[in-house]
Amino acid sequence: MRIFTKSITYIALGLACLIGASCQKDNTIKYYNTTMGNIVDGRFVSDQGNIFNVVEQSCQGQLDTMHRAIILCDILNKTAGGAENEYDIRLNGIGYVLTKEIVPSSTIAETDTLKVTEDPIRLEQAWISGGYLNLYVMFPVKTGSTTAHLINLVDVEDDKAEEYAFSLRHNAFGETLGEDNAALYQMGGGYVSFPLSTYIQQDSAKVSITYKWHKEVGNGLSTETEYKTSNGEYIKGGHDNVPKTINALNLRKVLQN
Repeated sequence: MRIFTKSITYIALGLACLIGASCQKDNTIKYYNTTMGNIVDGRFVSDQGNIFNVVEQSCQGQLDTMHRAIILCDILNKTAGGAENEYDIRLNGIGYVLTKEIVPSSTIAETDTLKVTEDPIRLEQAWISGGYLNLYVMFPVKTGSTTAHLINLVDVEDDKAEEYAFSLRHNAFGETLGEDNAALYQMGGGYVSFPLSTYIQQDSAKVSITYKWHKEVGNGLSTETEYKTSNGEYIKGGHDNVPKTINALNLRKVLQN
């Protein structure tokens, strides 16, 4: 067993770090609002159902090029002549969110290495909002590589009752930590959303996610791996708060659809 400590670099861009302006007295309704949602007809519709129109922007990126995103914004005012839940915002940060369908295990052949491969992946955060199971994941990425990794959420149970057991699968296409290559890697992270409302028919259900990650020893990672499980509950129409402290490195270019 080997312990990697300083040889693995964590690179994460905190959404909060994208705030450039200090708070001034004005008519702003809410500062530093973090929310996730979909882009519909060029406008951001949060998982809570609010409509956000970008009238100011202090960060790079374009929402209208994405399907789903997590944003950091200041809510300036209600949109004049808009809907009751429509607001004008100052956009301070954008995180791209990959959306994928859940894969039933019955559709996977054992020879389908794209979906059965379980390379190490770390589940940093998980929450449910807007009918989606939202994940923030991290895994080793070879510095300078253009290899696109593959992530899937596999439903490992065929018979459904009140509990859904999922397995988070990661195919790194050979970009995995070994005894002698740790110095070549850095840690990257990104957001992935899986629709639950179209998959789970019950009004409520227990949800578990199992994933394989390196054993952690102190501040280091071992070459040995272990399985970990995260548990939660899906409630139809329910909404968990978006974590305020998670970071995001936009992995749009290294994640496959």
